Amino acid sequence: MVKRINRNYRKIMVFNTLLIILCVTGVVMPGTTAALHNMSTVAIALSSMTDLLDK
Repeated sequence: MVKRINRNYRKIMVFNTLLIILCVTGVVMPGTTAALHNMSTVAIALSSMTDLLDK
């Protein structure tokens, strides 16, 4: 469980940092950045909904 939390935290931090850099440098518009942030949050949450233990 802790491994999953740490992995998700790293994914979120890396992706959001990338989005911030792209937005600050003007590569991506703020609205697009917000949409990508929300979609990544949903995607990571959905990927976390798998079983922890193999059957």
